[in-house]
Amino acid sequence: MDSLSREFGILFQYVNPKNGDGVQELKDLIFSPNSFRLPIRSFSWDPEREKFLNGLLKSFSSEYSDSLKFVLINSFKELSGEVLQKGLPGLSLFPQNSRKFIREEFDRFGKRFTYLEELTQKSIYIKKVLGNAIVGNPIPSERILSKADKILLHPFWGVVSFLGIMTLVFQTLFTWSEIPMNWIELTVQSVGSFVGRFLDEGPLRSLIQEGIIGGVGAVLVFIPQISLLFLFIGILEETGYIARASFVMDRFMGKFGLSGKSFIPLLSSAACAVPAIMGARTIENKSDRITTILVAPLLTCSARYPVYILVIGAIFPAGNLWGIFNIQALTMLGLFLLGMISSMLAALVFKKTFFKSDSSYFLMELPAYNTPSIKSLALTVFKKLKAFLSTAGQIILFISILLWFLANYPRVDSSLYPNAGDAELKKIQIRESYAGSAGKFMEPVLKPIGFDWKMGIGIITSFAAREIMVSTLSIIYGVGGEESDDDLKEAIRKDKDEDGKTVWGLKNSVSLLLFFAFACQCMSTIAVVKKETNSVFWPSFLFTYMTILAYSASFSVFQIWSLFS
Repeated sequence: MDSLSREFGILFQYVNPKNGDGVQELKDLIFSPNSFRLPIRSFSWDPEREKFLNGLLKSFSSEYSDSLKFVLINSFKELSGEVLQKGLPGLSLFPQNSRKFIREEFDRFGKRFTYLEELTQKSIYIKKVLGNAIVGNPIPSERILSKADKILLHPFWGVVSFLGIMTLVFQTLFTWSEIPMNWIELTVQSVGSFVGRFLDEGPLRSLIQEGIIGGVGAVLVFIPQISLLFLFIGILEETGYIARASFVMDRFMGKFGLSGKSFIPLLSSAACAVPAIMGARTIENKSDRITTILVAPLLTCSARYPVYILVIGAIFPAGNLWGIFNIQALTMLGLFLLGMISSMLAALVFKKTFFKSDSSYFLMELPAYNTPSIKSLALTVFKKLKAFLSTAGQIILFISILLWFLANYPRVDSSLYPNAGDAELKKIQIRESYAGSAGKFMEPVLKPIGFDWKMGIGIITSFAAREIMVSTLSIIYGVGGEESDDDLKEAIRKDKDEDGKTVWGLKNSVSLLLFFAFACQCMSTIAVVKKETNSVFWPSFLFTYMTILAYSASFSVFQIWSLFS
């Protein structure tokens, strides 16, 4: 620590937050008035550039000036073709004669001052300083992890490793979460039955059981899988793997006009696109930042998972491929990769059209491997789950109540259907309700992509928040009376149209999944894009291009599939 303090001119204190080592010492240093009285060391370029800079400084002033040196370096960066950050002093600060002199001296010197060169020299300098500060031989485990990096950071095997890890994650989501999902489903059913005992038959009982408990409970069922997803992402972050994935993906993303700086914000879209878009603030290059914002909503977020899990679990077979890989898990992985690939292709299009400029450089230090902290992981999962529920919960509750009303009114006169049983009356009720009328009104637009009017209602409500699709279907099928609203997967499997044909098949289910994969069904995302870009154009463009992309993908797949089926 003393060696580092002397080299950098700032105090270093060892701290281990996991066990509290060094925390008190750090507090003592912070509150000590004499703690920071060290000679400040500024960054130095290579000897040749430093000699050139110092010689030029003497041409302007007999006394050494850090401020003047800083402006000169910025001027040389401009002459090297770099764009300075807004507000930094550069060549324009000098009078005309001095500018001419600086240009002549720069051309005579013949070496450029670029951000990449500066970052590279800083990295070499830091590595040298750290090498002098570290004593002793590496422990055996570090040697093993160093060999692991040869695989994880390899241009080919690094990508294969990333795909393998994500396959394992989704495989686990479908195998570990089944039991807790069943527990939650039974709990929701029990709560609905318990509350129903204290209420008389009528609209109020229907509202509470089918609208509130059934609608909200339909989303709560998927909490185990979403929690596991947050847990695995947290483990990958704490172990240090995410940083390595960023390094590997930098090569891949570079082919599409982005750098590894965009990887971390894009990866956080696995939880929610909103923090991913806000995280793009760290990207200095404006074109890269706007491009990242525009493609982030294409990556699979947690709000899509309830819809994916519902449709995949209800329609796709539950067997194993080659006796190892769960087919439903592979389908989920495919949707995850689809989001990633489509975002890269969209980025390529944007970089070729809107943002024709070079991408920023990506230079990073790989962190050491760490053992994840159980406390930290638990806190991370809790915070993300709380954010997911608090953000979506109020919207889901409001939409569930509104949708229950739209699905139950106007009331159908049962005397007009004397031969209809209770189940048939409920089917007639939903068909003749405000919701049914709205869904049927949309059928001409939805039919070419394989959706019926019930799916249409779900599409409308899901533009407030994607996960509301599950609550919507739960309420619709609950009112339909074919199955309990809590047994939604079974209700979807058995749903028939007026001609007795199965409504949900593999073809239109794939079409629905594609629509949800590409559509921008999140008002929060639109709002934060407006805030981050300080523009109405970009959120409008985002919503428009993603909606067109979603409909086009669903239309193409459904129509081509229909031709060959």
